[in-house]
Amino acid sequence: MNLKKIISSNNGLSLIEVLVSLTILGIISIGIMNFFSQAYSFTSSNQNKTNAINVARNAMMYMEKQSFIEIKDEFDRNPSKEISLFICQKQYKMFWEGETVDPSCTPILVNEVEYSVSIHADNTEEDKSYILPITVKVEWTKHKKSNFTELEGVIKSEDIR
Repeated sequence: MNLKKIISSNNGLSLIEVLVSLTILGIISIGIMNFFSQAYSFTSSNQNKTNAINVARNAMMYMEKQSFIEIKDEFDRNPSKEISLFICQKQYKMFWEGETVDPSCTPILVNEVEYSVSIHADNTEEDKSYILPITVKVEWTKHKKSNFTELEGVIKSEDIR
C-alpha cells in the first residue's frame, strides 16, 4: 500500500534525487566506456601482431623459393649471418648482413606500419644436407613501443622438392 501512495503521489522528484541518479548513471557509464577503450586497444595490438605473422609467413614462402644451395653455403660459411628482407620495385629482395641496401628499397609496409624482417639459420641441426631450419623475426614499432614476433620453419633442398 505504501508503494501505491508513492506512485500516485503528485509530488515530483527532488533535486537531490535527480543528482544522485545522475551520479550513479555517470559511474556506470565511465565503467562501460573504459571497457570499450581497452577492447579497442587490445584489438589494435592483435591486428598488428596478425599482420606481422602474415609478413613472416610471406618471408618464409619467399625463402623457400630461393636457391637452397646458395643460402646453405652462405650460412655454413658464417652461421651468425642474417638476411634482411625489403620491398624493391614491388618485389621482395634479400640483403645479406653487411651488404648495402638499395636506397629505393623500403621496409615492408602494412596499414601504415613498417615491419622489419630478419632471417637467420638455426645451426643446431645435426644433418643439414637437405633441410635448413630458419627463423624469421619481424619487428615493428607502434605508439613508440617496439614489438616483435618470430616464425620458425625450414627450407628444403631442391633435391627433395
